[in-house]
Amino acid sequence: MAKKIIISLLCASIVACVVLGCFMALYFLLPSQKARASISLPKQVEDPETTEGSKTAATTEEKNTDTYVADVHQSLTLRSQPDSNSSEVASLPPMTHMQVLEFVDGTNFAQVEVSSGESKGLTGYVNSEYITKLGEPTIRVNSEE
Repeated sequence: MAKKIIISLLCASIVACVVLGCFMALYFLLPSQKARASISLPKQVEDPETTEGSKTAATTEEKNTDTYVADVHQSLTLRSQPDSNSSEVASLPPMTHMQVLEFVDGTNFAQVEVSSGESKGLTGYVNSEYITKLGEPTIRVNSEE
């Protein structure tokens, strides 16, 4: 009999603690009407990083339309003329960024201006088979698959 009374009291106290805990959680976690009224938010919030980032993204997209990368394993030769026998201006390492100024008709050469690396600012001609548009998957010419 004593065991039944002790177990009943323990169960009742556990239930009471759970109910009291729920009421306390609701009381302390939910803000009051007075607290809600004291908070004033602007109608529209602009994140300066996002707005500047969107302008930068648009500029970057425009810039990337003619940006290519050197899609080679060792180096890409920048030449003075659209001819493989012309003199070498520079040797561009893999993944060098360049702006394509024009593709030379009747040849597989493109006139480019280097926009990254040690050769930045140089203008010359590269074999267009070894460049890939920025953002597109690189193919890596003469690679084993």
